[in-house]
Amino acid sequence: MKFVIAMMKHETNTFSPLPTPFEAFNRNGGPHRGQAVIDAWRCTSNAIAAFIDLAEKEGAEIVTPIAGSAEPGGNVSADAHTVFVEEICAAVESGCDALFLDLHGAMVVEDNYDGEEKLLARIRKSVPNLPIAVALDFHTNLSEEMVKNATVITAYRTYPHVDMYETGMRAGQTLLRAIKGEIDPIMV
Repeated sequence: MKFVIAMMKHETNTFSPLPTPFEAFNRNGGPHRGQAVIDAWRCTSNAIAAFIDLAEKEGAEIVTPIAGSAEPGGNVSADAHTVFVEEICAAVESGCDALFLDLHGAMVVEDNYDGEEKLLARIRKSVPNLPIAVALDFHTNLSEEMVKNATVITAYRTYPHVDMYETGMRAGQTLLRAIKGEIDPIMV
C-alpha cells in the first residue's frame, strides 16, 4: 500500500489585516517536505504523527509531499495556499491507496475562500474514489463540501488540545478499517 500523508494547518483570524505568507508555516522548523516531514513530526503530539505511526505499522510506503503549520493570523496568501494544494495534489495524482490530512479546518485564503474545502474538492475531483482521512481542530468551520469530499473526518475533543494524536489515530484507524472492508463510514 502507498499512503500520502500531509499537513496544512492555519487558524485564520479574518479581522487581521496582515496576510499569512508561506514562510509563516514554520512551526517545528517547517514547512517540511519528504523525509524531513517524518523526521520533524514523528514523535509529536499531532495527528500527522499518528498517521505516520499507522502507516509504518501497516508496512505502507509513505509519501510526505509537504507539512506546515502556522500560528493563528490573518488570511493565508493565495500563493501559500497554492503551494500546499499543488504539492499535495501532485503526490495524490501520482498514485496512492489513501490520503491522510492533518488540517485545522478554519483556513481562509486571501481571496476569501475556505482553504481546506478547496483542497478537498480538488483532490476529490482528480481522484474520485480515493479514501481520505482528515483530522481537524474543533474550531473548524465544517462545511457540507468538506464532509462530501472526505471519507472520514474526526476532530479534537479537548481544550486545551491534548488529544491531537488520538484524533489522528481515530481518523486513520477508521479509514484503514474502511479500506479493509470492515466498515462503510457514512458522514452527515
